[in-house]
Amino acid sequence: MQVFIGMWKPRDSWIALSQPQRTAYLSKVTALTRLRLGSKAESLAWGENRHEPSAAQWKYFCVWRFPTAEMSDAYLAVLDENGWNDYFETENLRGDPKTPFDVMTQHVLL
Repeated sequence: MQVFIGMWKPRDSWIALSQPQRTAYLSKVTALTRLRLGSKAESLAWGENRHEPSAAQWKYFCVWRFPTAEMSDAYLAVLDENGWNDYFETENLRGDPKTPFDVMTQHVLL
């Protein structure tokens, strides 16, 4: 299983679009994402970043749970194929979920 965290902020090219153009684009990307990923991808949370130190850099975030690393690759492919990065500056994190103990142990073993 993979946990995927995406962070993004709009580029000027997104701001330049009209609201109907934005709506049409987001509707298209949402539909294509569901078609490609199916029901096994689990959208856990989406939100606006309210953490002041990082809010200027990353305005929005999403959290997904994917059954495989290949599915997180498929998600990124949908975004890439449809010009997401033309409209948004992005950063992504992903990995296998672990317990806090497992992660802290990795810190010790560095």
